[in-house]
Order: sequence, then structure tokens, then C-alpha cells
Amino acid sequence: MDSLLIIGIILITGYLGGELAKKFNLPSLTGYIITGLIMGPSLLNIISTPTLQTLQPINDFALGIIGLSIGGELKYRFLKVNWENFNLIFLGESLLSFALVFILIYFVSGNFPLAIMLGILSLATTPTSILGVIKEKNTRGKFPQILMSIGALDNFFCVLGFTIITTILNVFYYHEVSTANLLGYLGQEVLLGVILGLFLGYCAILVVERIEEKRKIQVLLITIILFAIGLPRQFNISYLIVTLLIGAMVVNLTVDYRKFYQSLHAIDTPILIIFLTMAGARFQLDILPAVSILTAIYITARLAGKTIGARFGLLGCLLFPDTCKNIAPLHSKYVGMALTPQAGVTIGLAILAEQKLPFQQGVISTLILGSIIFFELVGPLLVNRALVKTGSIKDK
Repeated sequence: MDSLLIIGIILITGYLGGELAKKFNLPSLTGYIITGLIMGPSLLNIISTPTLQTLQPINDFALGIIGLSIGGELKYRFLKVNWENFNLIFLGESLLSFALVFILIYFVSGNFPLAIMLGILSLATTPTSILGVIKEKNTRGKFPQILMSIGALDNFFCVLGFTIITTILNVFYYHEVSTANLLGYLGQEVLLGVILGLFLGYCAILVVERIEEKRKIQVLLITIILFAIGLPRQFNISYLIVTLLIGAMVVNLTVDYRKFYQSLHAIDTPILIIFLTMAGARFQLDILPAVSILTAIYITARLAGKTIGARFGLLGCLLFPDTCKNIAPLHSKYVGMALTPQAGVTIGLAILAEQKLPFQQGVISTLILGSIIFFELVGPLLVNRALVKTGSIKDK
């Protein structure tokens, strides 16, 4: 089937699946994934495995857009003022999530690479789902801002950890890089990404500050995004570091950063629908029974890590009050449960993990997709509960 035709089919069926899901009060994302599952190799095979490989650049483009959005949440001014108020909370929920997922998955599976990769993926959260609940409610106070900031830090360290762990696993388990070249390879991966990100971020700032016409801004920014993804792919380095840095530079170094994200949001919806529908097509029903126990462990361990870890952070605040002097105890108590939604970046990294490392095809993506359906159903409810409990919703 012609590639443009299949893209059109994926877009319209994914969109209709998302709309149908909303009729049943389900997240659109769940509709996209289920639609992809129905159309994928496990059922109708309209989206075949060769098609998924052919359309891989769309996955990369979507993940690059997600990286830009994550970078846009790393607002230095807010983090600088409030870091000391939530640093122990952030450390508690992120470290315990990683530790619980890694230990339990390794204990059950005995697969160290799989366990450590799932531990890294457990850090990520979904700002879009959290922001959707915040916008739906009439919120007030610092809790929503703290929630978004911790979520952005979780995603940043997830991406950075993913880059480092994939390299280390290739060295010590799969020997694609020699031990002697480990630091050099890591340095190349990170340093080249930082240099490219700084240059393209500077270009994006020039476009935002010096050009007024919206169409010209959109054309130039899309060009920058394509370069931010295409150049790293050309040199086999991580484009996620590049896009994260561009987003962080734009939001922190120009007052007109909203122009950038308005142009981005004008194109991101159809790309993300295609990406999530194609992700659903990777769901392999034949291996679902084999990973169902691991999926349940991942969900349970991540939930416990986020909620209990944040409370450990609260305990740290009580022991070291000077480090958390401006954060309300209720905020630290309920922030963990509000960080449970998980979607886009986790799906993208799971797909990249199967491409970069010789895992059994479909194991990580099927496990992650199954858990994401759960977290996208339960997560928004927990975000709403946290907003209510912290008094962050204004009276109507």
C-alpha cells in the first residue's frame, strides 16, 4: 500500500478512535492505542511490521516534538526559586520509583538490562495529561506549578538516563562499543548533542525575536525541528538531548517563547495522533500473556515508588526543615500520586530501546503500552484528587 495512503488511513482512523474513546469518558490516547492495536499485525494487519519500519521517521519527529515540549517546562527562574522547596520530594519519588521497578522486575525476570531499562522508563511522566486536568479545573496556588516542574525534571532525567544506560548496556552486555571507548562514546553522544542543541536553540531564538509574520516563523521553526532530529540521526547521536536543549533555551532566553510553542502546537496534533496509533500497532497480543505479570509488577512498583517516595521526601523535609521551608506538607504528601500519568515520551523511549538494544522484539513496547493504558485511565483521577486534597481548586 502506498505510504501516503497508509499515513492518511492511520491519521483518520486514529482520530476517530480518539473521538470514540471520549464518548466513553476515556482518554483520547487510549483510543489511539486501541485503534492501532486493531489495525496492527496482531489483528487486521493494515499497519504491517514493514510499514512500521518504513514510517519510523514519523516516530522520530513525534518524539522530537515531545522533547521540545519537555524542554519548555524546564523554566530556570521558577526552578531556581523553588528548587530548595521540592528537591527532597523530587529525589524521593524518582529514586524510589527507579529502585522498586528495577529490583522487582529483576527479581522476577532475572533480566538485568530489561530491569534497568524499565526502571529508567518509570521516571517519566506526562505533562500533557497533568496540564489537561489543571486547565479543566479552576486551580490556584503553587501546587500545580510545582507539579509541572517536578514532572519536567522527571522527564529530563529519564531522557538523560536512557541515553547513558543504552550506551553502558551496549558496552557491558552487547559489546557494540568497547570498554576503552565508553567515556569517549558517552562524551561524543552528549557533547555533540549539546553543541548542536545550543546552535539550533540560538537559531530558534533569533527566529522568534526577529520575525513577526506567523507563516515565516512556522516554516523556519519546522526547519529547525527537522534539523534537530535529522542531523543527530545522521551522526548516530541522541536527538532527544538536542530537542530538550532547544526547548529549554527558547523558554528561558526569550520573552517571546510563546510564539515558538504556538507554531509547534499548530502541527503537533496530527503527528502525535499518527505516532500513538502506530505505537498501538506495536502491541503484540501473542506475547501479552508472557509479559502480563511483569506489566502488573511495573504498574504496582511505579505507583508505590511515586506515592511513597514523595512521602519519604516529606520525611526528609521534617528532618531538614531548612531545605523545604516554603513547601506545604500537603503538597509533598499528594504530589507523588499526581505524577502517575505516563504516555508519549515513555512510548517513544520504549520503541527506541528495542531499536538500540537487542531485546526480544515487542516485549518492552507491549509491556509499556499495557501499563500506559492503565496510567492514562487512573492517572488523571489521581491528579484531580491531589488538586482537591491540596486545596488547589478554586471555588466556583
